[in-house]
Amino acid sequence: MKQIVFTFVFQGPVRNFFRTFTSNLMNRRLPSTIPNHSTSIALTHIPFGLRGHRLLSVEEVPRGLACDCICPACGARLVAKKGARQAHHFAHYRGHACANALETSLHLKAKEVFERVRRIVAPAVFLHRQTAPVFDAQLLRFERVRLEQHLGSVVPDIILETGPKKRLLVEIVVSHRSGSAKVRKLKKQGLSAIEVDALAIYRQMIKDCGEFRAIDFEQALVQGLEHKRWLFNDKQQRIEYKLRKQAAERPAKHRFFKGYHGYIVPGCPLEKRRWRSGFRQGEYYANLWQDCLYCHRRFEIVYETALAGFEEVPQHPLAVVCWGHLPLPGAVGWASSV
Repeated sequence: MKQIVFTFVFQGPVRNFFRTFTSNLMNRRLPSTIPNHSTSIALTHIPFGLRGHRLLSVEEVPRGLACDCICPACGARLVAKKGARQAHHFAHYRGHACANALETSLHLKAKEVFERVRRIVAPAVFLHRQTAPVFDAQLLRFERVRLEQHLGSVVPDIILETGPKKRLLVEIVVSHRSGSAKVRKLKKQGLSAIEVDALAIYRQMIKDCGEFRAIDFEQALVQGLEHKRWLFNDKQQRIEYKLRKQAAERPAKHRFFKGYHGYIVPGCPLEKRRWRSGFRQGEYYANLWQDCLYCHRRFEIVYETALAGFEEVPQHPLAVVCWGHLPLPGAVGWASSV
């Protein structure tokens, strides 16, 4: 049985192409599969050590065991690592780091900062479905600070107070955000509260700067706005309650036009649409689904309900609760949002 061997000879441009292609294939450098762990390593560092009753940053202590600090979470001995290759930080002297060291140190430091400075920049306050704030972001100053004390059924991290009426609760987040159960308790007692995400501030500093600085952390806690949010604002609720009481319930009328079912709301105060002909020519109205559904002056749509499976389910829209005829509310008579 004969064996046939084919030999291909490339010349000219084709030969140069295959020579370049083979060279690039052999010399190609594969992408590294080792991720950059600098950020994840920094998130395991301990930014503050405990000496007596004081939380100290690594910048305030000498290097090594001379720092004389312990872990705020487990009480183990810490060593201050202040070398030239990594960001300065605390670490456990022997054994592995405990799981709660970072969160505990940030939580304790945040409470210490607010207890000392007694002020905070509060985020802007927005009413329901509004894009313009009724209260702008503002610096609030207080006279007294209480930590971890009961207010009825609520035990906030920090209570800032001035006089008998001005009070603001501050919740420090290091692992889990405040749940709906806590927000319901705040609403029931009328307690204004702000949530500050200390762990997110720390992560943002590591991401942007590659290192942690205690002075920047303190400034972000007090002055920053990116990682703050209102859990509940009592004055916002009062304004919205007044608007809700003065709002008008405008009926929604069924309309069948060109084979399609729809609903219109006559007498739209914002003049969304206008009849161009007929006996209603010149009158204003709104299309329920195209205008009212996304209107910033709408509180709710009232539906006719029916019983289905032991539950009431919405059927047809009956009316729109609208406050378009009212002027935009302002923070008149209130100096601050708390």
